[in-house]
Amino acid sequence: MPVNLPRDDEEIKYAGVENEDGTTFHMPSKPVGADGVTPLFTDSNPGSMKLTGSNPQDKLIYGAYWNKGSDPTMTRTDAAVDMVANAGVDGQLVKNDFDNAPIWGEIEEVEDEYGNVFIKIPKVYIRKHIGKDFLLEKLSKTKHPGFYLPWCFWDFENNKELDYILVGKHEASLSDDNKLESKPNKYPLINKNIVEFRDYAKANNAIGLKGYQQHDVHVQDLLAVLFHIEFATLNSQSIMQGFTAGRYTDSELATVAETNVNRIIVANATADQYRIGQVISVGTSQGGNQVFYGRTITAIENYDTNNKAILFDGDPVNIAVGNYLYNTGWITGFSKNILAASGSIGSNTDGKYPCSYRGVENIWGNVYKWVDGINIDARQAWVAKNAEDYTSNVFTSPHEKLGYVNASENGYPMDMGFYSKLPFANLPNKVGGSSSTYYSDYYYQNTGQCVALVGGSWYNGSYAGLSLWALSSSSGYRYVNFGGRLLKKAL
Repeated sequence: MPVNLPRDDEEIKYAGVENEDGTTFHMPSKPVGADGVTPLFTDSNPGSMKLTGSNPQDKLIYGAYWNKGSDPTMTRTDAAVDMVANAGVDGQLVKNDFDNAPIWGEIEEVEDEYGNVFIKIPKVYIRKHIGKDFLLEKLSKTKHPGFYLPWCFWDFENNKELDYILVGKHEASLSDDNKLESKPNKYPLINKNIVEFRDYAKANNAIGLKGYQQHDVHVQDLLAVLFHIEFATLNSQSIMQGFTAGRYTDSELATVAETNVNRIIVANATADQYRIGQVISVGTSQGGNQVFYGRTITAIENYDTNNKAILFDGDPVNIAVGNYLYNTGWITGFSKNILAASGSIGSNTDGKYPCSYRGVENIWGNVYKWVDGINIDARQAWVAKNAEDYTSNVFTSPHEKLGYVNASENGYPMDMGFYSKLPFANLPNKVGGSSSTYYSDYYYQNTGQCVALVGGSWYNGSYAGLSLWALSSSSGYRYVNFGGRLLKKAL
């Protein structure tokens, strides 16, 4: 049943109702509407609302409410009430009311001077009501009372708001001149630490261009709120599994030695775990990539009674008995084969194929993405607002300390911390859930100084998702499933 939550322009204080950080929660007091204009519904589709006043569509508020129970399902509020959202597979045509709504319907694909492909997200304002037993997230193109502007829409040099943010459509690759890219038909850049990704991203700030950076906490906040409200769930994998059921085990080995070939012979049981179109790599050690990194499977064929041949593209290689076979990140550009605004190729449910949210490929799964702007010491997070200030292992101004401490154990989060002075940074502060309850994703932590990764990779299974936070790696750590994403502010 819809929650009859109210306008944000007129509110009253409810005595004794406080946010988790001790600040008073303001409960709205009037029926659903927007900043002094009265919605007149012509039918059940919010897209048909007619409002009085100037730019009425810009004043609409979209929201989603969660009672912090074990069920991760959210209830749509305000203009989102009765809206329907679906994700598609391949060329499937699905109904999604948000495609024609303000904000979501204005998201588009653009290209920069380097040929990087971005998803352009218009400026929005966010509001979060968070208390002991409720979470209410709202979005609007208008800054209603209590709403904040994500810092990705702020020009710190000129003290003005920015009209949009450019989010890399593709997971980051690396150009020949060491610039972080967002381009199709590339294998994701991996095995680089957060500092290297940061430097590669900033290298684009040349020839009079500026605003380039790697993925950060502010854009992650924006994407999460957009997704939560559109699909009305905290369980992101219930909508799209993402490429999260790939292979990475030390028992999947080559069984036949061959020279100058484009195939690897493996046991039938091993071959059956892979799919045409997936990416594989082969090493003399697990994850080592010594034989090759990044080849696309073109066919899987019978070899003999006990073995199958996995064929791959690229130059021929030499395969030795005992070489390690494993998946690595899917090649970029797959989303061109998805008709819906969000969805997957192959399947939304089996974990063998990658997904795309509003054109942003692999918003979770495939490879982890570094998240800049967060530094952690002994599970206490510090965050920065300005990308120019991003420096790892800094725990003084201009970084600011969050008003809560992250959970001290690994597990499925039951709740995220909230600090009203820095509302964009919501990190796990309580675990004990599961893959289908609460936030439905996993959390990793560690002692000492750490930085942030998000989303999970091709072999994280049910651990992966929009809310998977890995806050357990040092700033110098790199791994075969650690990647990133390029951003550009509208500077």
